[in-house]
Amino acid sequence: MLETKDPTDIVRLATAEARRRIAGETDLTGIVGSRTTDLGGALRDVLRCALVAQRVVAPTRLIALCRDLALGPDAFDLLGHHLLGALVGYRPGPDALVRVGGALGLARRELFTHRHSVPGDPPRPASRVGRGNSASVRYRSAKPPEHLPSPPSWTCTGCGQEWPCAVKQSQLLAEFGGARAALAVYLGSCLLAAARDLPGLPLARARNRFLGWLPRRP
Repeated sequence: MLETKDPTDIVRLATAEARRRIAGETDLTGIVGSRTTDLGGALRDVLRCALVAQRVVAPTRLIALCRDLALGPDAFDLLGHHLLGALVGYRPGPDALVRVGGALGLARRELFTHRHSVPGDPPRPASRVGRGNSASVRYRSAKPPEHLPSPPSWTCTGCGQEWPCAVKQSQLLAEFGGARAALAVYLGSCLLAAARDLPGLPLARARNRFLGWLPRRP
């Protein structure tokens, strides 16, 4: 991948890379359909906010699009998997990765946390994922990433445990496959960011928490 430090360039390149990855997922393209341009814009907004504005906010455009598409949690997790996977290759820095993960976590909670309906709420369409031979069936065994870090407490958005929780560790190994060096770089970046947010966390414990579980080379 092209080496660049300019956040605007990274936003553009990572958005294009994420769209290429998503285009290779039959289940996602079947849901997104003709809204690929809208999806690209929504993903670009997430990256622009995290890398250029350097803020963690709920990505309203992505949330609205996911609702319009009736995107289920499994498909949303796969979407986030491809966005983070595309971004990490451009080495945007630890804080940027954490901000993107935080934004995806906020979107997931907004989309899939059950709440009581109030008068005037529009009916939510039934998810297209989770039926028959859908993405939930295809990815149930692989369990695509959904347990995202929630700074500054660095708890898991999926289970509330310390991040990376045991589930996330398994997901990261599957996500990065044989690219253990890239996974170590990503986790090291998260470690540095967490150390700033949690100054009372002993360094040895932090290192073991973020890196100590990685399988060692034979």
